[in-house]
Amino acid sequence: MNRNFKNFIILPLQLLFDAVAVYGSFYLAYHIRFKTELFHPGAWAPPMHHYFNVIPAIIVLFLMFFKWSGLYETHKIIHKTDEFLAVFKGVVAAFIMMTAATFLYRDFSYSRLMFAYAFFLNIFLVYLSHRIVRFLEKRVFFPLAETPAIILIGGKKSKKMLLKNMSKMGDYEVIYMDGIDFDHIENLCRDRNVGEIILVDIKDSRDKVIRLLTYCENNSIEFKMVPDMIELKMGEMSIDSYFGIPVLQLKHPLFEPSNYYFKRCFDIVVSMAILVFFAPFLMFIMAAIFIDSPGPIIYAQKRKGYRHRDFRFYKFRSMVVDAEKQLRGLLKYNERPGAVFKMKKDPRITRVGKFIRTFSIDEIPQFFNVLKGDMSLVGPRPQILRETRFYDEEAKRRLSILPGITGLWQVSGRSDLSYDEMIKLDLYYLENWTPGFDIKILLKTIPVVVSRRGAC
Repeated sequence: MNRNFKNFIILPLQLLFDAVAVYGSFYLAYHIRFKTELFHPGAWAPPMHHYFNVIPAIIVLFLMFFKWSGLYETHKIIHKTDEFLAVFKGVVAAFIMMTAATFLYRDFSYSRLMFAYAFFLNIFLVYLSHRIVRFLEKRVFFPLAETPAIILIGGKKSKKMLLKNMSKMGDYEVIYMDGIDFDHIENLCRDRNVGEIILVDIKDSRDKVIRLLTYCENNSIEFKMVPDMIELKMGEMSIDSYFGIPVLQLKHPLFEPSNYYFKRCFDIVVSMAILVFFAPFLMFIMAAIFIDSPGPIIYAQKRKGYRHRDFRFYKFRSMVVDAEKQLRGLLKYNERPGAVFKMKKDPRITRVGKFIRTFSIDEIPQFFNVLKGDMSLVGPRPQILRETRFYDEEAKRRLSILPGITGLWQVSGRSDLSYDEMIKLDLYYLENWTPGFDIKILLKTIPVVVSRRGAC
């Protein structure tokens, strides 16, 4: 069973159990502190709402610190003690933050003894919740699931350490390979439940490694490397811990489910707001296109998108109806080297089309592509099918995330950039994505569109 699909079920279940455990800890701590006469006979009990009005924020705080402590990164947890220490680390950090907040809030004096009870109860109940979810995963949800497989390529010293630590887990099938053999890898991934590929040393060429990385990204397989440098200096460098050994993990941030869902929610909210705000103006543009030249108002074209999937890409029509047929006779006038066709004085563009292309108004229907899930607000541009046939392995990595309405190369020069510069900027975005990076690109898009820099 695909590891990502498994996490799609287990991770939300674990978050739910942890939230219940945190709530239960504070609930029990309140009753032990104020309601149990065995410990506090006749004690005055403050109203419960003083404590539980803020419990949703407290639960979110605890879950954030559990993620920070690595509690949800199961590949780092070799022993049960590792899991307990991750719980302890997250609870301590959350209580430090929560206690600091109570000192700033002076309207009510919270019981420090209740917090002490809650501290120990949280450690016990959260750890118990993880043991329960592990039991449910193995005995209820996936009792007959195929054993997950890991392909281990090359290496000697690091391989021995990995195998030693993996053997303690007992639920992995390790497949050995001396070097990168793509036919063998593809057959294994088709026939086995391969969730990860680990390159223990780099003896193969750079092109082979990039091709393997692209294959992993396109097939939701995690890719990790253990460079020779780490074998030689094991105690001096720690990039990430994987079964007790430092590894270099080559995986762009948008592979993280939490990052993907945040970006998707942001895309939907912003797209709906823009479409509602510009609705009257869009009616005017549609009427102008209809009057200016015969043909449909919306131009739909097949484009190559996320993981090489074709989808229908929408724009306001800015060219004559037979523009695709005329393209063959214009290819010799291409002003940009590479696969992308650009011609500043393209005779196929209509009068209204020239105006809406200048200010990127023709791109507005793509917000419907965003709502459909075919595109994102920010990302590499959707690729024309004809152009993707010329892509090398590095350029194909652009297809590992949702294409975007705007992107890094659009705010860095638009059509003034060369083909190679476009590729490099798209790959830089892919490898360095953050929510703030998206917002920065969106804000930079506004002056670029208004100034018409690089438009054609």
